[in-house]
Amino acid sequence: MKTSSEITSTHGIDTRNKKIEKRFLSYVSIESQSIDDPDPESFPMTDGQKQIANHIYNEIKSFGGKNVKVTLSEDYYIYVDIPANIKDNVPSVLFMAHMDVTPEAPGKGIKPQVHRNYDGGTINIGNGVTLSPDMPQGTHLKFLKGKTIITSDGSTLLGADDKTGCTVLVTMIEELVNNPKLKHGRVMVMLSQNEDVGKAAYRYDPQVFGTRPDIVIDVDGDAPRAYSVANFTAIGQTFRFKGNMAHPSHGFENKYGDALTASSYFIGSIPTSVHPSASTGTKGYIHCYSCEHPKDSMGKDIRDEYIAKIRLRYFDKHEGDTLLQHLDSAFTKTCRAFPFVEVTRSEPALQYENIAYSMPEYVPSLITKAAAKASMTLTPRHERGGTTSAMLSARMPDMIPGGPCIYSGQQSEHSIYEWCCVEEMSQMVSMVENIITDIAKMKNK
Repeated sequence: MKTSSEITSTHGIDTRNKKIEKRFLSYVSIESQSIDDPDPESFPMTDGQKQIANHIYNEIKSFGGKNVKVTLSEDYYIYVDIPANIKDNVPSVLFMAHMDVTPEAPGKGIKPQVHRNYDGGTINIGNGVTLSPDMPQGTHLKFLKGKTIITSDGSTLLGADDKTGCTVLVTMIEELVNNPKLKHGRVMVMLSQNEDVGKAAYRYDPQVFGTRPDIVIDVDGDAPRAYSVANFTAIGQTFRFKGNMAHPSHGFENKYGDALTASSYFIGSIPTSVHPSASTGTKGYIHCYSCEHPKDSMGKDIRDEYIAKIRLRYFDKHEGDTLLQHLDSAFTKTCRAFPFVEVTRSEPALQYENIAYSMPEYVPSLITKAAAKASMTLTPRHERGGTTSAMLSARMPDMIPGGPCIYSGQQSEHSIYEWCCVEEMSQMVSMVENIITDIAKMKNK
């Protein structure tokens, strides 16, 4: 059986690269920033998010394909279900990417700049912004001399996170549909929304596929030489401090509840040894990233109240228990120290789960070998973050196994320096197809 790289060569890499470039540029021309709504249960959707979903849905539908099912949900997720073209019972695979882009950087009026035959030096992006291999944002450029680089014009992000992943997977779908030489088992694709505000798993509908995939792979990474085999477990929790305004000169008699000092005491009671600044490698942390007044129904600050927002991150479950105990201790101490302040807390909310807990043991080897066939060397690593597969593993562990995150082609995401390389997206298409054809040679367990 030919590898996907051998099959692609007969069709012409140049043709694929041109198609990828055109496809990616069409995606980033649609402004699809998500909205970071503080309501944990809300799921806002912008017109741009709806537009990108409709655009990609119609594009995939145009490919045709026998018995290929393409679904656009009411929450603007896209699901693609491609039946096997072999008789053997092999593992099914679900690939994921997301269509929204972050609200953490300017994203209106994106003007992508295509830099062909990159000379290896400094790129003048525009608006006084430059990108070079000597900058942290451009380190990877030193490997891409002669390639096609796409940036913004320096005034906005580009949208490479994760429209590179969408480009890779849509190109893969097109080639699977149009090329019967690519032998494969059941292949599923899900393109989600609101990943960049931590809600990609909120509207995933497992009934669309009607099965628990055997393998899950997220195409949303920024590391061209590594892929994740483990990630942080993420927990969020809020603590509310409700004070009682009174003149401090007679604070005891008037039961003065000083919410500001109580909230500060609580935060200060968390050991500095578990602060993010003391965390490296696989060590977890507790981070109070916000302490603000809540709003009343008119949108005005409630001056005698504060809400502290806490994030916990850890790889090891035992360490997670210890971190939660630190919060319990700080909570108890604060309640005792400030009896006139009402201190309440939410239940710890699991935001994303460590994929290592439920990922099939053969998946890392599958990825490493598929990468090698695409002339890539990938090494497994522990990811100090989480992606769509980790979010899904947290919300529906019975329906989604842990899935690694592989490179999509994005670089310097969430910034005006964001960029990608056309040839690397093409290389990732080959790698994904190698994964698929290698799965076709496996026996389902």
